[in-house]
Amino acid sequence: MKRKGFTLIELMVAMVIMLILLYIGLSSFSYISSFARYIQVNQNIQDNIDTLLSQIKKELMQASIYNDSSGFSGVTFPSYNPSNDSKRSLQDLVNPYPLDSSHDYYSFINSDPILQFYIKDNNGTTHRITYSLGVPQNNGSYSGIPREYWLNKLYEPCEVLYSNETWNGTTWTGITNQPITEQVITNFTVIRPSYSPKVFQIIVETYLKAPFSKEGKKFVRIMQITLKQ
Repeated sequence: MKRKGFTLIELMVAMVIMLILLYIGLSSFSYISSFARYIQVNQNIQDNIDTLLSQIKKELMQASIYNDSSGFSGVTFPSYNPSNDSKRSLQDLVNPYPLDSSHDYYSFINSDPILQFYIKDNNGTTHRITYSLGVPQNNGSYSGIPREYWLNKLYEPCEVLYSNETWNGTTWTGITNQPITEQVITNFTVIRPSYSPKVFQIIVETYLKAPFSKEGKKFVRIMQITLKQ
C-alpha cells in the first residue's frame, strides 16, 4: 500500500512560493517603515523651521530701525544700504562655501551674526537678540553628524544659534548661542532690500532625504517681515 504525501518537487515549489510571499511582505513592511520615517523627519524639519520663523517674526516686530544714540538700538546685522540689497547668510560665516574635496567641515571664520537687533521689554530693559549658525562642539572639536550621513555632501547641516542678552552697564549677559533647531539647516539668509529699511526677507533652507533614495531634495521656506516701528 502506497503512503500519500508530498513529493520533493512539490515541497520545493511550496518553499519557493513561501519565500516569495515572505519577501513581498518584508519589502512592504520596509517601504511602509521607511515612508513613515520620511514623513516623521519631514514633519520634524518643518516644525524646526516653523519654530524659528515664528520666533524671529515675534521678536523682530518689536525692533526699531532707528538708532536712539545709545548704541544699543536698531538693527545691526544685516545693515541697511539704500543703494543695494544687504544680505547675511552662511556664506558670510564659513570657508569654503560650499565645501570642497580638501575640507570635511565648515571653518567658521566670522564672529558676526546673520541677524542682530535690539528690543526693549515692558520694563524698559534693552535686549540684544542674535541669530547665527553653528555646529555641535565638544571641547572645541566637532561632535555633530558625520559627513557620510549628510544628505548633501557639499553642505554641512547646521544649527540655528540664538542669544538673548541684556546690558548690565559693563557687559552683555544672558542666553548665548543656544541651539533652537536641530542640526538640519543648510542655509539661513536674511536680506534687507534697498527699497525700504523696514523690510526683511528671511530664507531658510535644508535638505530632506527621499525614501529608498540616496538623493535628497532642497526644502526652502521664505518669510517677509515689515517692521511697524
